[in-house]
Amino acid sequence: MLLIDDNTPTSTLLEIKKGHLIGDEKGVTGSVEKVEISNDDALWLFVFHLTDGNQIEITKIKNIC
Repeated sequence: MLLIDDNTPTSTLLEIKKGHLIGDEKGVTGSVEKVEISNDDALWLFVFHLTDGNQIEITKIKNIC
């Protein structure tokens, strides 16, 4: 199982696909049913929908130089 949070690298989050087993620091765990990824100029938003109906949301701030 892969534990994810806001400190998880964006590249790792982008590799998570349907069927992967993930969890967060709040104790939510499960198998990924669907992944939604949104991004704009400042943020990435990852929403991992789990097979049990729960979801894990991770927001990443983009490094802008």
